[in-house]
Order: sequence, then structure tokens, then C-alpha cells
Amino acid sequence: MMETNPQTSQNIEIEKKRITIRTVLNIYGIFTSFALIVSIFTNPISMNENMEFIYLEELMMEKKKIKEFILFICCTAVVYFPLVNLYYKFKKKDNAPF
Repeated sequence: MMETNPQTSQNIEIEKKRITIRTVLNIYGIFTSFALIVSIFTNPISMNENMEFIYLEELMMEKKKIKEFILFICCTAVVYFPLVNLYYKFKKKDNAPF
């Protein structure tokens, strides 16, 4: 005859991942970059006196201006994210030299 060995319940501690300021700043940067890109296409949407949404073609940016704005957003993101992450990388090593 085969005996069964019932398992005893074990207390397993689940460690919650802490949200750091670095994580918050990275998420903020992602949302800000995304919002700026979306603003290119939502800027011409407006409301008239009857509270109706209207799309004004004359408020739409020219293609050249859109390219410049997207380039600006990308350049600021390339500067922002490494600065945030490098700051916290050095802060952990030697209490932030700057």
C-alpha cells in the first residue's frame, strides 16, 4: 500500500518591488514624450460655441515643422533618459558627485 504525504503549508514571503524616484522619472519621461508626439495631431481639434468638436485644418503644422518637432522630442529624450539613469547610477556608487 502506498502512503501519501500531505504537504504542509509554507509561509512564502513575496517581496514587493519598491517604486523608486528613478522609476517614476523614467515613466514621467515616457509619458511626456508620448504626450508631446500626440499633441501634434490633437492641436487642431477645438470646440465651437455649440460645444461641438471641430477639426481646424489651418491649425495643423506643416510637414517640415512636424519633422522638426519630432526631432526635438527625440533629442530631448536622448538627453533626458541617460541623465536620469546616470545620476542614479553614480548616486549608488559614491553618493552622487554632482
